Amino acid sequence: MSVSTTRFFDNNSTLFSKINDELKSLQGQVGTGKAELKLSENITDISKLSAAEEKKSETSQFLGNSKRVQSDLEFLDVAFDRLQNSLVRLQELAVESANDTLLAEERQRFVQEAQMIKSEILDVANQKDTFGNNLFGGVSGVETPFEINSDGKVNYLGSSLAKEVQVTEALAVKQNFSGFDVFNNIKNENGSFSVFEVVDDLISSLEIDLNSNISSNIFKTSTSAVIKLPSTGPESRMALSLNIDAIRIDIDDVFYGNDFSELVDKINSYTAETGLTASLVGDNQILLEGDVNTLTVSDFTHYGDDLEQPSIEVLSEKDGTVLQSISEDALMSSNITEKITDVFEHLSSKRAEVSANSRRAQDSEMAMQDLMITLEEDISEISDADLASLITQLEFLMTQKDAAQATFTRITGKTLFDLIG
Repeated sequence: MSVSTTRFFDNNSTLFSKINDELKSLQGQVGTGKAELKLSENITDISKLSAAEEKKSETSQFLGNSKRVQSDLEFLDVAFDRLQNSLVRLQELAVESANDTLLAEERQRFVQEAQMIKSEILDVANQKDTFGNNLFGGVSGVETPFEINSDGKVNYLGSSLAKEVQVTEALAVKQNFSGFDVFNNIKNENGSFSVFEVVDDLISSLEIDLNSNISSNIFKTSTSAVIKLPSTGPESRMALSLNIDAIRIDIDDVFYGNDFSELVDKINSYTAETGLTASLVGDNQILLEGDVNTLTVSDFTHYGDDLEQPSIEVLSEKDGTVLQSISEDALMSSNITEKITDVFEHLSSKRAEVSANSRRAQDSEMAMQDLMITLEEDISEISDADLASLITQLEFLMTQKDAAQATFTRITGKTLFDLIG
């Protein structure tokens, strides 16, 4: 009969269980190389580790943002390169077409090329990145930020705010641009305009007959005619020339509130030489009469900005229908080329913004990579196990366990007779 008690057995079972748990923990730490942190013993290390892991997660997000935004900015840089190339060709087109000796077929060829350039600019304006996000839609989620209507006018449907991405706690960089800011808000001394308006102006100037700045003989079939002048608004400067047989009358005055009495007076001041008289008949209309063989109107220029296509109209005296229309100088090449230059400089400025944002993103990526290395070192220092110490503890516990087992076996193996003897 063995000598034993329930209490003695329970105590030893608890001891063996505790030793086994400690051995299991040590073996796990040796196998994984990671220390097992306990709240009761390592509260400071646990707190530091938690903060470091949180910071690492945040830094990883910033690092990912920096890499993603650099990819987006590369798309933008290519897009701006395409736009600038289109503007260079448009400028060449404007210069080449500023020629009053062009044939109608040549003008039509220039019109077609200008329309192709407009389509290419529109294509770039609606370009997307590899994730399907608009490069020039701003923060809006519209499918197509720029749409062309039935009249050929391009409208912007996106946002006026650019999308930004946080690359550090204190720094955000642009991920895309507002199409309004890039294409529709180009400024010069006369205000703001859009790149599409400039292309449309060039197309319109080419579609107007270059000879439309001079009328045919108004008095070819009669000795009187009615001309209608464009509205002056509150105030407007206007210039034109009347060619009466061999005499030319040049008019260049400022008119107020559609009052053309001074123009009539000037024409009548030449009546003795020309035989032509003028009188107001209302609604911006002037009746011209006289014994004149040839009368033409030329070199018309309207300096007001309230009318898109101002013109002088020759009306039928019978029913008021328009017989002729004398428009401004069709090409207005200097004005258009200046605007194209303004657009190019504007796009260059925006492309410089792309480069600046890309540099910020690259600097952020490098800083975040350095921070990640530091954080990983800190985390490793806290969480990595001390293998030498663990192996020493493991050997000690195994020795302790073997000794305890041997003692338990010897004691539980004795009988009452062994103790009496």
